[in-house]
Amino acid sequence: MTNFSDILFVADFDRTITAPDSSIPRANIDAIRSFTERGGLFTVGTGRSAPMFRPHQARIPTNAPLILYNGAAAYDYATETLSGAVWMPTGRELLEYLTETFPELWLEIQGVDAHYLIGENPLREAFYRAQGVEYKVVSVAEAPTRYHKLAIFGDFRSLDVGQFYSATPEESARFGECCARIMRDWPGLTADRAAPRIIDLQAASGGKGAAARALAKRLGRSTLVCAGDAMNDASMLLEADLAFAPADCAPEVRDLGVCTLVRPCAAGSIAGVVEALERI
Repeated sequence: MTNFSDILFVADFDRTITAPDSSIPRANIDAIRSFTERGGLFTVGTGRSAPMFRPHQARIPTNAPLILYNGAAAYDYATETLSGAVWMPTGRELLEYLTETFPELWLEIQGVDAHYLIGENPLREAFYRAQGVEYKVVSVAEAPTRYHKLAIFGDFRSLDVGQFYSATPEESARFGECCARIMRDWPGLTADRAAPRIIDLQAASGGKGAAARALAKRLGRSTLVCAGDAMNDASMLLEADLAFAPADCAPEVRDLGVCTLVRPCAAGSIAGVVEALERI
C-alpha cells in the first residue's frame, strides 16, 4: 500500500473538493481519509474567509492547518486564531478607488469576524444569511482600513455560490478588464478571478502558492501536491511539485500546462488525485 508520509496535499474547496452544487462527493471524503491514514497531510487552500469557511470546516477530515483568504492568512478554528496574515497596505484609498471606478460591482472586505459589505443590497444580504456568514453593511467611510483580502462580485442573482460561475461573454470580458486595470493602477496587488464573476484582491506578496510551500516546509514535507480549478489557484498549482485539476476546471487553468487532469469535480476529483498518486 502506498505511503504518503512525505506529502502535503493542499486542495481548493469550491469546485475541487465540492461539486458544482456545493455538496462534497463521498468519494472525496473516503479518499482524504485513506490518504491521511497512510501518512499524508491534507488541508484546504481556499479563497474563502474564516467566517465563510466556518460552516464547512467540520465536513472535511483535514489534519494540517487551513490556508484561507487565498493564502493571505491561516486560521485555526480550534483556538480561533489567525496566523501568517499578509496585510494590504492600501487603506481607505483603495476602497474609494474601487467603488468609484467600478460602481456597478459589489465590493466587500472579508474580515476575521465578519464580511463588511460596502453598500446596501438585500439579495446579497440574503445570500450571506443563507451561507451562514456573519456580515455588516457599511459605507466606505465606516469600513475597516486594515485588511488582507477584498472581493468584488457581479450582480447577486440567487442564494447559492454557483451563480458566480455563470457569465455572459460581455460579463467575462468586463471582469478581465477590471483585473487588468486594478493591477495596472495598484502595483503590489494581485487581482485573481476566483470565478467568472468574482475578483479576489490581495497583496502580491501573499497567495496560495507561497502559503502552501511555507506550510510544507514548516511541517517537514518534501513533496507539495496541489489541486485547484480556478485562476486564484494558479500560484499554488505553479508552485506544486505535483499539480492536479478537475477535468471541468477553468480553461485558463488547463492552459497553465502544469496540471494533470483528473475526474470532474462532481465525480470526486480529490479521489482522482489520490488514485493518480497511487500510480506514481
